[in-house]
Amino acid sequence: MDVKDIADKAAKVNEVRKDIKTVQAVVNTGAAASAAVSAATGLSVAATSGAGITAGLAAAGSVVGGGMAAGPAVLAAGPAYAGAVIINNTLFKDEPGLVEEERTARTVARTATGISAAFGVASAGAVTVAGGASGAAIMSTLAGIGGVVGGGAIAGTAVVALAPVAAAGAIGYGVYKLLGGKQKRN
Repeated sequence: MDVKDIADKAAKVNEVRKDIKTVQAVVNTGAAASAAVSAATGLSVAATSGAGITAGLAAAGSVVGGGMAAGPAVLAAGPAYAGAVIINNTLFKDEPGLVEEERTARTVARTATGISAAFGVASAGAVTVAGGASGAAIMSTLAGIGGVVGGGAIAGTAVVALAPVAAAGAIGYGVYKLLGGKQKRN
């Protein structure tokens, strides 16, 4: 084993460490989203009723001058922004010493991640009112989404709030790979 082999192995260890930090950051983003849902609904016994969830969503939506229909999008905005920032500052961070193709792939991936996060928040609002804008229709939609993961309307709200983070990461990574991103250094 020569010095080049040792340097290559050390670089791989650093890449694994970076991946672990990224996973930790994404987990922290998920925890932030859970905290946002919890804060909006209170997650007390009273808040887990239809009326409690409705009140929590209406309170969240009132932050932007909307009502219950805007609540899930408001709850999605924080985690989507934080997730995009974390993903862009870890996975797609611009670093000196990278070949131009890698730097370009990361730059475009950062842009795609940010745009996808914003689009995801707008989509969260649109999905919420897909069945109608009445309280009953919104609750039914959220309960249906939550049913996919074995929960109800609260689980649906959490899924709607976290989906933009997952979509932003997936789209950003897809663009990165499409443009030839492979951690190449000069």
